[in-house]
Amino acid sequence: MRKDYKEIQKIAKKLSCTNIFSWSKLNTYERDTYEYLLKYILKIPEDRKDSIYAISGSVCHTIIEQLYDNKIKYEDMLEAYEDELFKFNLSELKYDRSDEEKNKKIGDKYEACLRHFFINHQKIKCKPKIEMFIPIKIDNIMIQGYIDFIHKEKRDDKEYIIVTDWKTSSIYKGEKLNSEKGQLELYGLGIHQKLNIPLDQIIVRWAFLKYVNVNCLQANGNWKTRTIERNDIGNSLTSSVKMWLKKSDTKPTEEEIEGYILQIMSDNSIDCLPDDVKDKFIINDCYVEIPLTKETIEKLKEDIIKIVKEINVKEEEYNKTKDENIFWQEVTDKDSYFMNCLSGYSSKLHKPYHEYIEQKEMFKNNEKESEINNDENDMSWLEGLLD
Repeated sequence: MRKDYKEIQKIAKKLSCTNIFSWSKLNTYERDTYEYLLKYILKIPEDRKDSIYAISGSVCHTIIEQLYDNKIKYEDMLEAYEDELFKFNLSELKYDRSDEEKNKKIGDKYEACLRHFFINHQKIKCKPKIEMFIPIKIDNIMIQGYIDFIHKEKRDDKEYIIVTDWKTSSIYKGEKLNSEKGQLELYGLGIHQKLNIPLDQIIVRWAFLKYVNVNCLQANGNWKTRTIERNDIGNSLTSSVKMWLKKSDTKPTEEEIEGYILQIMSDNSIDCLPDDVKDKFIINDCYVEIPLTKETIEKLKEDIIKIVKEINVKEEEYNKTKDENIFWQEVTDKDSYFMNCLSGYSSKLHKPYHEYIEQKEMFKNNEKESEINNDENDMSWLEGLLD
């Protein structure tokens, strides 16, 4: 059950916090200060409701919650997802709002991966808490959070608290991972504060629903973990499978080996393989753990205190002047995919995005004019007449 704002204020008061934030609010400011102005200061509702990602993510969260709350059976998850997909199609929600062919291609892949998850998810056996509210205190700031999934688990005879955040997005890497990990670190800090549990007994992780982690036995006897999109398991494992088939006790012919390869690609599964080959591959749900240390927590606190101070200064200045340039953020080519396919604000409301589109159109028009002028000045066609 989500807490209302009055409850949140009471909790903040108990913690002696005068600033109330959420990770999504902080993240919005970090990503796009103008969107922050629209959403959290002007409180203007989003005017684009046709992106599928947030809605699909919410639906997948709900189906997983219903499974672990015993509201639906394991074998009913796929049907629940298919029912929602039908509604998405009726509502004409898009994966790519600018290109219909690309939209279909992305959709086919995205949905195939999630179907595979709902058929093959390895259910966590420990009893979890779902959507657990957690307040995190940093200086005079309270960050409110809701943990998707939290449970206890024994590893090497030691008990841990495991925090899991379900993700239907592409897997985080590099810069994206560093910009998103703060949410998990916050949850870990919240558990540490609430339950007085040492950080080294708290594990925070994402579960990327569209992927699997595959442990593959190498020819040298070492195991290697590969992260593979769920719709591409059979295709991605062909080289390793072929190697182990050639070493198999069943001694398949070259023709039989090719038959196995075609079947794993067709079925997107290794179930058809001989047992002594299947044993060389261990397929698990894709979890990515984030290190939780005193150093990472202190860095997180410093960053959040700095960001909140910056926000407060800008908000105070804006309240005095009503100058939206205080929150203006230039839109670049790097931002264009998010603005076009993911943002809930159109260029009608998001002025920097509107300006970006106008500049792109102007550049295209200038290019066309240049091409026309070059064609008009091109006298090469006369050369043949002058020979």
